[in-house]
Amino acid sequence: MTNHTTSSLPNAPLSHRVSRNLKVSSPLMKSIMKLVSNPYHPTKNPDGIINLGVAENRLLRSDMLRHVRSLVTVEEEHLSYGADPAGCGKLRQLIAAMVNRHFNPATPTNADHVTVHNGTTSAIDAFMYTICDPQEGVLIAAPYYGGFDFDCQMRADGQIVPVPMSVQQMFDADEHVRLLKEAYDQATTDGIIVRGIIFANPHNPFGLCHSLSLIEKLLGFANTNNLHILFDEIYALSTFTAELQALDNGTGPEELHPPRMDVDTPFRSVLSVENIAQFIDPSLVHVIHGMSKDFCMNGLRMGYLISPWNPEFIAAIRTVTMFSWFSGTTEQLLVNFFENVEWVDSFLEENRRALAKAYQYVSQVLRRHGIDYIPSRAGHFMWVDLRPFCQLAPAEPRATLASEQVTFENLLDSGVYIATGLAFHSTEPGWFRLSFAVPQPELDLGLARFLKVI
Repeated sequence: MTNHTTSSLPNAPLSHRVSRNLKVSSPLMKSIMKLVSNPYHPTKNPDGIINLGVAENRLLRSDMLRHVRSLVTVEEEHLSYGADPAGCGKLRQLIAAMVNRHFNPATPTNADHVTVHNGTTSAIDAFMYTICDPQEGVLIAAPYYGGFDFDCQMRADGQIVPVPMSVQQMFDADEHVRLLKEAYDQATTDGIIVRGIIFANPHNPFGLCHSLSLIEKLLGFANTNNLHILFDEIYALSTFTAELQALDNGTGPEELHPPRMDVDTPFRSVLSVENIAQFIDPSLVHVIHGMSKDFCMNGLRMGYLISPWNPEFIAAIRTVTMFSWFSGTTEQLLVNFFENVEWVDSFLEENRRALAKAYQYVSQVLRRHGIDYIPSRAGHFMWVDLRPFCQLAPAEPRATLASEQVTFENLLDSGVYIATGLAFHSTEPGWFRLSFAVPQPELDLGLARFLKVI
């Protein structure tokens, strides 16, 4: 009789696909793991790490929690399979109606333009799987949201072609497109087939909106090279320029760093571009949005793709939505949520006011302590310049990745998490993303811990 002992057998091989996944590095996810291992709680863990780095909006969470609790229903039908893994018709109709109210689309959005997924991560994964074959790429201007590393690479097996830019270049239409073209040409020379672009508007981590001029030139570039372009508009309804201007407390205007930047550029969805066919074949244009940021429901896991001009793309996305199907109870909750138009629209208004107030508070604290930053007008965060405060070796004239990491570790040791620039693929060490959408007592304690290190 053969003795099948485990010690005598070699390990069964894993797939080449998974072996590549194990080599994918995401500095953002690595840093977040340090946070979640010891999270702050005012009574259960007061010495834990306060989160001033993850883009979660907790300013109106108690209001949202009360409202969501009133919407939860569990019926017998929710214990069965739902009607459609891409979202039931009712939910997609309600999402389309919300988009028509708030994104000002030139072509009205309808339910057939929408697929719903268990988070925008799944939506981006489906997008990459649909437009790219293995190891084909997408252009993304850097710094960029570090979660794209996983979204684009782990299952779809695509690759990101980062396009490093300064903040001035990021928002300058001609420079932005010039750098994209250079990166596209270099990738082609290197044998990388580029299939698309992912473009964040409002931008993460800078927290600013792109101009219509840049959007139009970007569309033209994508059209010239027959590239799909995914507009990440996840922070579209978290802009607060007007609300910030309405807060008159005599502190005077912010100094602009760098100077001459137009930080008050209003948000324009690509869906709102008139005569879009003048710039691009519209079938190449797609949008993602979801519940995590503008509606403060990160944990609910619900995002959606919108593609008004490409039914073949929607049909292709639908072939993989079985893998991102969400629960019937979540679906019904969101149907109930979006049906109350008055509450939804009122919440969005109040949320913008709360973001403006929190941003103003934190920006004033930073200015009082001589800490520079890029002014923000959208999202839950600001890009903070800690280069002068990073610990430098005697021979180093400026901040390095090593000194940035030392500062990050010192902040963690002092009980506060702020995301490093490396987590967003910034090429200039010493910048950090600070999230300000935090309840006041926790925000004050987190800032105190931050300032103690800085």
